[in-house]
Amino acid sequence: MQGDGGRALRCGLAAVGLLSALSAAGTLFLLGQWRELSAALRELEAARPQGADSILRPLLGPTAPGAATPGAARHKRSHRGAGARGHVRAENDELLMMMTYSMVPVRVMVDLCNSTKGICLTGPPGSPGPPGLDGLPGYNGSDGIPGIPGPKGEPGVNGRRGKIGLPGPKGDPGEKGEKGDPGELGSPGKDGMPGGKGSRGAKGDKGDANNDVISDGAKGEPGPPGPPGPQGPPGPPGKRKAKSQVQENMYSSKCTGETCAIPNDDTLVEKAHEKTNGYHQKKAECIIKSIGSPTEMGKIQQTFGTWMREPANRSDERIWLTMHFSGNFIKEYENANALLNDSYRIINLPGIFYGCGHVIYNNCLYYQKGGTSIIVKFELNTASFRTLTIGNALHDGRHYLFSNSKTYFNVAVDEKGLWIIYASSIDENIIVAHIDEETFSVVQHINTTYPKSKAGNAFIACGALYVTDTKDMRVTFAFDLLREKQIDASFDLRSAQSVLAMLSYSLRDRDLYTWENGYLMQYPVHFDS
Repeated sequence: MQGDGGRALRCGLAAVGLLSALSAAGTLFLLGQWRELSAALRELEAARPQGADSILRPLLGPTAPGAATPGAARHKRSHRGAGARGHVRAENDELLMMMTYSMVPVRVMVDLCNSTKGICLTGPPGSPGPPGLDGLPGYNGSDGIPGIPGPKGEPGVNGRRGKIGLPGPKGDPGEKGEKGDPGELGSPGKDGMPGGKGSRGAKGDKGDANNDVISDGAKGEPGPPGPPGPQGPPGPPGKRKAKSQVQENMYSSKCTGETCAIPNDDTLVEKAHEKTNGYHQKKAECIIKSIGSPTEMGKIQQTFGTWMREPANRSDERIWLTMHFSGNFIKEYENANALLNDSYRIINLPGIFYGCGHVIYNNCLYYQKGGTSIIVKFELNTASFRTLTIGNALHDGRHYLFSNSKTYFNVAVDEKGLWIIYASSIDENIIVAHIDEETFSVVQHINTTYPKSKAGNAFIACGALYVTDTKDMRVTFAFDLLREKQIDASFDLRSAQSVLAMLSYSLRDRDLYTWENGYLMQYPVHFDS
């Protein structure tokens, strides 16, 4: 590395020496040229006429008063700017660039012009030279007078969004809005302090029955006829009743307890069960086998709701809707086209409904009165209503019958009449109450012994209760309400996993009506043949 540095230094010194030699040679050449020009000028000055000074002196400017010689006037600097215009001035230290790029004192050229005639006369203008290099930029000048505004230009491209400014002053309060629907009940509060130990309670009731499916055995051969009994006394003459009236009386007895016990003796009740069993054997087609593909009836921008049609009158094309799981009115549409066009009238209710388990039957709306265990029967034509209280039923808080649909009571209508599905406040099992429509009273409470915690939703068809799983994807439990026993029925309900707010069997067309995340769907039901 030291050898490379030495070589670079020697090359640099050689270049400097070469440049110095060239500069000295150029200086000697210029000095020789200047000497030759000076000799030529002296020859010209010696050969000029004697009267030339008197002719050219006025061009050099006025001389000072009392000047002795013309040379003194040429060496004196003039301090008058106006008087120097048009005169040739020369200084001893000023030089003039010749076309040969030689430096000649200006004084020599002025003396040459003053001593000759015609040498310094102005000739014709030459062609313009090339433009010079751009000069340095000048200083910014002062702002001028603003001009007239020009026409409005086209809007430019939207710029980047600026920073959020400071909040403005608080505005005036707006008009009070309409009252919204009540929200979902809040979560339970923190647990309180444990209470004192209570006294020993009474002995509990007998445990629930097993939910396993018990299939019926084959019917045995009829036994031999027994001996005839003694003849009884003749009874009073009675009125002949129709067959339908006799069967209706079989289930017309009211009961007030949580469940209705069935006497286990050879009385008329046992015979009624025999008739009932015979009826079911003949009506095997009432057991559901499967569910078909759905048909969409409309779309509503509500996750929860109920849509209903009149099952008792097929010529009635009206459709009723409740919006949300709580409210105080329903919408009545004239037909399916009115539903698609959202053309409806409002029917106000006497109080707040709650849940998605309502039903229309014989021009009456049945629904739960919010926050209570009361079922309301509302007459659509007269706006009159009646109430029915269901005892020992969960009806508030987060103790829903069906959590997926925010429902405590599910009212159902099928071929066997009017039903109310609810959860017992004693053991939280699913209970079904059979309702007499005319008197609006409970005929019978039926305990299915199926816990509500396993249920997602439910419906009743042909006197049988069908319960879905907690995801509302499949029916996993079925219960014969007339024979009060579990039946073997299990099938897929749907494939979608949206919120199933409503599930109801329609006696009108024997289809299932559902409300799935705002979609109004209708599923065909396939019964066993």
